[in-house]
Amino acid sequence: MERTQLILYIIKLVLGGLVALFAIILWGRLRDGAWMSLIAGIVINYTGYIYNMLVDMHLVELDKYQLFGLPLTSLIFSVIPQLLFLIAFIIMICKTK
Repeated sequence: MERTQLILYIIKLVLGGLVALFAIILWGRLRDGAWMSLIAGIVINYTGYIYNMLVDMHLVELDKYQLFGLPLTSLIFSVIPQLLFLIAFIIMICKTK
């Protein structure tokens, strides 16, 4: 792994960790479905960053289970946060009408 790539991972982990930490703190204060969905998406997205870093460092192997030729875990960490963000925005739009 190159030094610049390592620095990028460190920045992603530190800033993503802070975002996830504050999202978890906010989760305890809010009980709104839209906000809970948004926060869950942030936490799962951060988990995906960690997983991708471990795969790139060859500490974890990609799944042997695949869906449409894509590793299942990578697909989950890519799709689930986006779906949760979409749900959160739909709930917010429906509340404002």
